Amino acid sequence: MKKKVLALLLVGAMMIGSLSGCGKESTSDNSASSDNTADVTEAAGDEQVTITLLNKYPEEGYVEYFEGAIADFEKANPNIKIKMENVSDAAMKDKLSVLASGGDMPDIYFSWSGEYLKKFVRAEKAIDLTSYLQADPDWANGFLPAFLNESTFDDKTYAIPYRSSVLYMVYNKKVFADNGLETPTTWDEFLTVCDTLKTNGITPISFGDSENWYTAWWVGQLNSMLVDPETLSVDYNPATGSFTDPRYEKAVQYFLDLNSNGYLGENVNSKDYYQVREEFSAGLSGMILDATSQFSFYSDALGEDYGYFKIPTIEGAEGNAAAVTGGSEVYAVSSSCKHPDEAVAFLKFMTMKEQAIKQTTESGLPNAVIGGITEATSDATTVAAYVTAEEYTNIASWLDTAVDASVANAYMVSLQEGLDSKSASEIMADVQKAAAEVAKNYK
Repeated sequence: MKKKVLALLLVGAMMIGSLSGCGKESTSDNSASSDNTADVTEAAGDEQVTITLLNKYPEEGYVEYFEGAIADFEKANPNIKIKMENVSDAAMKDKLSVLASGGDMPDIYFSWSGEYLKKFVRAEKAIDLTSYLQADPDWANGFLPAFLNESTFDDKTYAIPYRSSVLYMVYNKKVFADNGLETPTTWDEFLTVCDTLKTNGITPISFGDSENWYTAWWVGQLNSMLVDPETLSVDYNPATGSFTDPRYEKAVQYFLDLNSNGYLGENVNSKDYYQVREEFSAGLSGMILDATSQFSFYSDALGEDYGYFKIPTIEGAEGNAAAVTGGSEVYAVSSSCKHPDEAVAFLKFMTMKEQAIKQTTESGLPNAVIGGITEATSDATTVAAYVTAEEYTNIASWLDTAVDASVANAYMVSLQEGLDSKSASEIMADVQKAAAEVAKNYK
């Protein structure tokens, strides 16, 4: 059985999309001091310990931060050496595939949260970190609850979040004001806003899906709003998923209706995400769906003339009315790690509040700790968005990390075709076929 799980992990890691990581955040020249560099751990004693780390940020502006953080940690903990391998997003997927299929796992490795992380847990490639968090309540309680909970399965936490993002509707304040619009709180109000903008000759929502991943942001959110959590739990589990509940088709139809009503603009399959966010920033549309990790782009382009609101609730929907999509990038400790205490000490150092603020200051990567996004490192709208996120105890994972990669791929490919002519029922037939094949492989 374990070999089968590892084989599935290999396939899943190679196919996984990059929905949650599009774009590179703007960096800041501001600085924040960090005084958590000393006395992190005495676990190593006099023994010289080397901890291997597989990381995902080799690009300029990122790698310098991580190298500096490692140097600070090693200075405070001379008996612990961190040996980092830093690979790109695309290379990471292949790297993890090889390691999970039988290679030597690094002591600490990058992962996406949600279903992606669950694959490693099922394959017994990640240790339970719950006892470490329980031993340090200040550390455990310092995270935004939703992001730590996203790496917690059956009351056990298997990874530590260090980068976070929440999905909101972003709107142009000037466009809304010029058209006499208020931010909507219900789906009917949202559609009224779309109608008003369209009538006034303005594209309601900027949207482009030439790379086929953007649809999954929408449908993943709609799934969580329309389908009850119990059903989602069964279907998002690759061993039991079938996606035959009619509410999944309803979620797809809600999205397709936005397109058929002209709310997403024209020629959506010929535009990409980067193009349409430029159009939004130029005032050519009223709204765009985007993640907080990308808000710095709108701050640079619009200053204080952009705002955000939670995707409005759907009256009578049977899912989680308060559901907000999002996710985190996390570090897990390998079950083969010979020095887990030292590995956790490094993770604690990297995610204490002072260091988290430094991470966002120096690299632009939004951290996952309470109060870690400040106006010294981000604009007021982004800070407010993270304060809003502090209220969430759970978050709906990005669709590509919530479901098996084969299922996510079926969704994305078929939804792109749905933006042309494919029906909601045909789209879900493709998803159901993929889910059945995945479930069969788990038996």
